Amino acid sequence: MWPGGKEVELSREGKMSVRNNDSQQSMARRTLLKAAPAALLTAAGARQLLGAVTNDTITDGGEASYTEASEKATVKALDWLKKTQNNDGGCGVDIGQVSDIGTTATVGLALMANGITPIEGKRASMLREISRFLMRQTDNMPANDITNATGTQLQNKIGRHAHSFFAALFFSQILGQGENPEPLKNALSRVINAIVRAQDARGDWGSQSWAPVLGTVMGWVSLRAADSVGLTVGAAPAKTAEHLIETMRSSLNEGGWMHTLYKNATGIRVLYSMEMDDDPVAKKAFEDVLALVNRDNTPFTQAGGEEFLAFHLITETMLKKGGDDWNKWFPVVRDKLIDVQNSDGSWTGHHCITSRTFCTAAAILVLTSPYRFLPISQA
Repeated sequence: MWPGGKEVELSREGKMSVRNNDSQQSMARRTLLKAAPAALLTAAGARQLLGAVTNDTITDGGEASYTEASEKATVKALDWLKKTQNNDGGCGVDIGQVSDIGTTATVGLALMANGITPIEGKRASMLREISRFLMRQTDNMPANDITNATGTQLQNKIGRHAHSFFAALFFSQILGQGENPEPLKNALSRVINAIVRAQDARGDWGSQSWAPVLGTVMGWVSLRAADSVGLTVGAAPAKTAEHLIETMRSSLNEGGWMHTLYKNATGIRVLYSMEMDDDPVAKKAFEDVLALVNRDNTPFTQAGGEEFLAFHLITETMLKKGGDDWNKWFPVVRDKLIDVQNSDGSWTGHHCITSRTFCTAAAILVLTSPYRFLPISQA
């Protein structure tokens, strides 16, 4: 069990078991789209690959997808992110800043979400450097975290173990992408073991940050992703979900728009994945968040990194659910995010997690979600 601190091991099947479970449709989509973001094809080229176009929206099976505007915004954002990478391979919270573990991992995820691998794509070398930077951080890490650092932006908002969560998610997504898997497997195992040891009996990872629910959700996401590539992580997802839904039932309507967004949106990321989307709490959470993003532009013009992260997490949820909820959610978030992109290609956090690098990477994760390149994005 996770709370007991049991060591975890990767299965020999690893990523291959996940790849073999992809549907034929998902695999076909990934094969067709693989060249588009990496080679920076025009929207017209992408249309030829995927087909139907309605109101400038490239559709996938009748569902809302990416647009020419979102493609252009993503390319510009990737060009800006390159400027944040340091000589050690890591990325700072902004251009010229010291490398930050969680921010670097999120940039790596954004690259992979755009179809880039360590061996393919315009930014392949950038991704390789990120991977090696993150693996080095696990060489002499503490027993229950990837770093001894405290007081970073991500830790202050998401919790003490935020860097471990993002690093573990990165390692789980890059396995099988072309690099030697053994060093990556070893790094992932070390970080996951630390996360497991740090989880408390309630199923979360402490309440000392400003938004502990984000820590709970990101811990759950990282462990679930590790499980999908063959790690044995125990049965604690159910405990985490129980703790989360209890918290949401008692405080669903507390706080202003920021709380509505990052608390409810990230909460349903877990509840929907646990097949609890019919629970009244989950339904109310989505209705409230959908109404919020439709009501005005405040969640976008005043967003901090935690809101950008919430946009990504709920977009992943709706992507997997599909149907009307996806079509109601994605076009609004996609287009309003594009509207607040800076002229240099970045996005700015206006409070708490102000890191332009983190916010930009999270925005890319939203805009590129229909590509379904990340294993966590696949149905």
